Amino acid sequence: MRTAGVPALIAALALPIGLDAAESPDEAGAALVIEGAYKGEAWRNVSGGVRRDGAYLDNIDLIATLDAERAFGWRGTTFMVSGLYNNDPSLSDRIVGDIQTVSNIDTYGATRLYQAWVEHAFDAGAFKAGLIDLNSELDVNETGLLFIHSSHGIGPDFSQVGENGPSIFPITGLGAVMRWDYSERVQARLAAFEATVGDPERPHRTTFDLDSDEGALLAGEITFLPTQASRYLLGVWRHTGRSTDLADEELQRRTESLGVYGLAEGTLMARGEHSLNGFVRVGVADADVHQISRYVGAGVVWSGPLFTSAEREEQFGLALASAANGGRFRRAQAALGTTVERHETAIELTYRVQALSWLALQPDVQYVINPGTDPTLDNAWVVGLRFELSWSKEAG
Repeated sequence: MRTAGVPALIAALALPIGLDAAESPDEAGAALVIEGAYKGEAWRNVSGGVRRDGAYLDNIDLIATLDAERAFGWRGTTFMVSGLYNNDPSLSDRIVGDIQTVSNIDTYGATRLYQAWVEHAFDAGAFKAGLIDLNSELDVNETGLLFIHSSHGIGPDFSQVGENGPSIFPITGLGAVMRWDYSERVQARLAAFEATVGDPERPHRTTFDLDSDEGALLAGEITFLPTQASRYLLGVWRHTGRSTDLADEELQRRTESLGVYGLAEGTLMARGEHSLNGFVRVGVADADVHQISRYVGAGVVWSGPLFTSAEREEQFGLALASAANGGRFRRAQAALGTTVERHETAIELTYRVQALSWLALQPDVQYVINPGTDPTLDNAWVVGLRFELSWSKEAG
């Protein structure tokens, strides 16, 4: 159940709940929405990295969202539950050797519960609690959503936090998020999550642990919307659990780390059906604890008709992601007799077209400089093609 068998699995899952790949919802404002999506990627590392080789990655998402106000009259209340499946022929670990991860669906294989939360909206904001993808609420780079490289989803300065990472793909944890809308132009979020999500020794399991000795991941973020075409955010996080896997006894005993990040994005130019958007994201993490102490990402996205008719959505993007090793990490590696470079930088060129209402195609090329910050690895050229199938059904 990895490549050819996966589309059959999707069909088997979809039929009992009435999903139709060619169907689009025709009932506005239904109480229950069931969605399914399949992403498949064929990759080839054509030079550099660990070795020349290829990999096929895939991902299935099934999501059910219930509007409890329409269903039961519970004002402002929404329930959501989702599950995912991924195969496990890793591209970055086995073939490219990079630390930032070429593909944002590259992970070890598993079938798991992904999110299960309830949200209550009120006049000045909303409160959400349960099993939550942190990156759906914090450090969201809307312009960067086009890109396949993982660092344009959540910055690697943030995604490295905790023994098993924070509550993001592919393993989420229990958390709560409060959002306040101070005005149409200013929003604030406060969040608290488990310090260690899942079980680092059993990565295929979905587990929860609210032991007070574990600590917590606390975060705050302010979003500014000065115009309809621009967006700025500033975030800070504090992790009070075990945060490092560095081979240093003093670091192993440390139980706290801090980080700050910022994002600016918006429309650079708009003319008719065409627009050019851009973003810049920077992040800093505690260099005494984490491998990646600094990160800088930037990109531009052209949207509008390019090679097909105006009815089909097209986007063309160019982005850069550069992560820097902290001084403490470099010294720890040197003590072990290992030399590392200061930076790993990935440059991505991508194009996406909505070929059909249920099918999107996205060829992608990435050039990875200093993969893994390992001086023994040559710069890597990686080429790939992603395709996305989507379904949606409304009821009630």
